[in-house]
Amino acid sequence: MTFIQFREIIIWISQIALVFTAIQVYLQINKIWKRKHEREVANSQSIAGMFLLAMNSLQSIIYYFVNDTKPDWISIADTSFYLFQAFVFGLIATGVFIKGENKESLWHLIKKSLRLERKEADYLIKKFFKPNNADTIINILHQLAMIDGVLDPKEQELIEAFAKEWNIDYSVDKLNSERSVSDEHNFMRLRKSVEDYLQSEPPKEQAAQLRDMMNALINADDQVSPEEELISSELIGLITSFISGDGDGPQLFDVLIVPQKMDHHEFIKSLAPDAQQYDISGGVAYSMGSFYSQKYAEMICTQYREVNLFTIVHNPIRKETN
Repeated sequence: MTFIQFREIIIWISQIALVFTAIQVYLQINKIWKRKHEREVANSQSIAGMFLLAMNSLQSIIYYFVNDTKPDWISIADTSFYLFQAFVFGLIATGVFIKGENKESLWHLIKKSLRLERKEADYLIKKFFKPNNADTIINILHQLAMIDGVLDPKEQELIEAFAKEWNIDYSVDKLNSERSVSDEHNFMRLRKSVEDYLQSEPPKEQAAQLRDMMNALINADDQVSPEEELISSELIGLITSFISGDGDGPQLFDVLIVPQKMDHHEFIKSLAPDAQQYDISGGVAYSMGSFYSQKYAEMICTQYREVNLFTIVHNPIRKETN
């Protein structure tokens, strides 16, 4: 095959592609043109995007005119279809075809459309950067803010800012209805929420951002309550351990129950069927969990002591590896 023959084939393919472009543009315009009187259809078109497409098409047409010894008519025709499409879609975007709006000047309609578009310009970017667990994160932040029973206006404002950024409906009353009258239960519920979030294997960068959010929330009202101090040390340790991912996280404190009577064994198993059993001098002990805060572990101990179970906080010595 000679170069001339090859060039003729390329020209033939380009002519076919030109027909396809014409059909494509027609079908797209036809679909929108039928609905040009609808507000939602007009709002769905980007007048700024169509302006940029038109300017780029004009630049390309000029280039195809002057780039070679003779104009590239196929490329000029192909680009002209897109220029026409940009003009039609841009005109629809102004809302000029909507009943009642065609009384206003075209320039006024263009400015009105651009104002709306400016407000929505970052919508897609925000959707791309919205965490998969955004609702869970908002729930965790609200629980943390309410851990002392008071939602400070600064704390609420901070949570609302995150919720607005991610387009989430933040209802204080709804989330408060899920709270318990028991402080201890709210502590454990919050820890379980964070634990469930981490078990979903979020990106470590996202988990680190949640940790930063929690620190910012705790310090939002310029004071740290005893409840916030207690739960924050536990949650920060939990997240830090997840981020490290190599077992080299914060120091752990085990809550152990040592049965003093035979019926204690069955009672403990009914409370925590999955509790690990350890042999110790003088008998056995059951582990009710490992925690990152000694104060939090002591709080868990208190609950078991209230039902007359001998409970201690054990700080195991980690074996050092060479």
